[in-house]
Amino acid sequence: MPATATASTPLPAGTMDEALESYRAYVGRKLADLGTQVLTLKASVGNNELEPAREQWLAAQLTWQEIGAAYGIFGDLGAAINTLPSGLAGGPADPGFTGLHRVEYGLHHGQGPAELMPVLEELHTNIGTLDSKLPELTVAPSDMPLRCHEILEDALRDNLTGNNDQGSGMSLALTAADVSGTRVVLTLLSTLIDGQKRGYTATIAAELDSLDVALNATKTSGRWPDYRTVPLSLRQPVNGAIGRALETLAYVPAMFATEDD
Repeated sequence: MPATATASTPLPAGTMDEALESYRAYVGRKLADLGTQVLTLKASVGNNELEPAREQWLAAQLTWQEIGAAYGIFGDLGAAINTLPSGLAGGPADPGFTGLHRVEYGLHHGQGPAELMPVLEELHTNIGTLDSKLPELTVAPSDMPLRCHEILEDALRDNLTGNNDQGSGMSLALTAADVSGTRVVLTLLSTLIDGQKRGYTATIAAELDSLDVALNATKTSGRWPDYRTVPLSLRQPVNGAIGRALETLAYVPAMFATEDD
């Protein structure tokens, strides 16, 4: 069965203002979940229980991926929570490399409590600060339709190429979470999209279903594989499905474009 949006997915909105309000509430719930997950992860790392910590890191990273469309409004806090070492002078050893991917790197490069506990302390603090600032953050109405396409665009560019991978190999899992994030935005905008082009959300949903099927076919015994071990015969359907979904999603921003955009 194809994956569907999470149980906390907001209902379709009748106006863009309603969509933005519902999305903000959704993000708040996700940040609360993320804070709890990072506390659990912190406890495991503190006890030097690194194998369960790797699973807990993945759960936390997937929650962040599912937030999806809000990444553009989080500013420095968002970067601190999900930064990457590329472009940093010291690479993975740079003090500016923080957050979830820094934890991923440590857990898959032989680091333990001494190196990772300070990272997790900062991460948890940043999540709490971001949650407290959420009511002050503004999402432009034009951002929601744009992100409906960009979430998967970024997944293709960063996840499926391995650019984001810091040792876990969980690029396919992260892509599946990005599909869930896309579904959240699509559901919120479905009434508005279908008002512009009747039945278009069903077309997009079918493309996302196909992508989920292709992603899930890469699993072994129900578990996400290291993307580096997946044969070409299973990678090609994923690449084809995400390409088709992106072609269909590319029309959504144009439906809401104005002369002021």
